[in-house]
Amino acid sequence: MKPVEEIIGEKILELLHLGLSIIVKPDITIDKVTELDENQIKEIKQKYGIEGIILDVDETLRKDMKAIPEVNQQWIENLRSQLKIIIVSNGIDKKMEAYFKERGITYISFAHKPLKMNFLKACKEMNVQPDKVLVIGDSLFDDVLGGKRNNMKTALVKNVEDGER
Repeated sequence: MKPVEEIIGEKILELLHLGLSIIVKPDITIDKVTELDENQIKEIKQKYGIEGIILDVDETLRKDMKAIPEVNQQWIENLRSQLKIIIVSNGIDKKMEAYFKERGITYISFAHKPLKMNFLKACKEMNVQPDKVLVIGDSLFDDVLGGKRNNMKTALVKNVEDGER
């Protein structure tokens, strides 16, 4: 059984999230990242002028600190052929950092999202203006609010592929 303090903390976070969801709205809501297929990416590029993607890792590309499932790895590779990609994560994971480095994708860890600094650092790294960036992540607070604070388009991911069948 969970301690009372933990239960109270979870309830406070739920209420905060509910209040935030009334104010902060993503431009796009998807179930899983793979819903953004090649055609939808083309539409988003046309509609918003998107040139780059800021992508979250935990609970967006992978579940419960596991490896990124093959389907999401393929999705990233397909996405790379259409847009610049950079990873911006509040977590610190040397294995993930090495994984993305091997693929030539910059990984910014311990990003302090929703603070502006690493969103802007990512834009500079991609050489893309903030209004031409789509932030994809699972957190209304960290990813969507962080993106909105920087005049970026945002996509909220509700679930993550866990790689199990």
